Amino acid sequence: MKYGNFLARLLCSVLICGALMHYQVIAKERAAEVEANQEAVDEANAWNAEVLRQIEDAAFPYNDGTFEGSGEGFGGPIQVSVTIRDGQIETIEVLSHAGEDAAYYEQAEKVIERMQKAQSAEVDTVSGATFSSRGLIDAVSDALGKAAK
Repeated sequence: MKYGNFLARLLCSVLICGALMHYQVIAKERAAEVEANQEAVDEANAWNAEVLRQIEDAAFPYNDGTFEGSGEGFGGPIQVSVTIRDGQIETIEVLSHAGEDAAYYEQAEKVIERMQKAQSAEVDTVSGATFSSRGLIDAVSDALGKAAK
């Protein structure tokens, strides 16, 4: 009986140590799973960030600011100033068109509104003022090339 109490305590201690070791093994396995899951989450977050950046670049392909461009119209060079705000074309201002015939140029000005609406210089020319409208389109395209991200 003298050692009976001791043996019971020893057996309990061994069982407790065994349970703790088993718990430690489970804890290490779970930690490895958490680490693997975190790596997957980090990869997904990086992929999502890249996709969002690409979507933003597609939606807002231009840097903010005012950019000048030129194109060759019917009567000579056409100079424009394009203002970009929040990545979008805000205004297109013609700086000079000295050599253009007034009647053709007046018709060609319609492409400015089209470009602002399309947020691009990729619009059709105006029939009857093809060269003047092509000069405006080329000038805006030149400016947008300078504004591109």
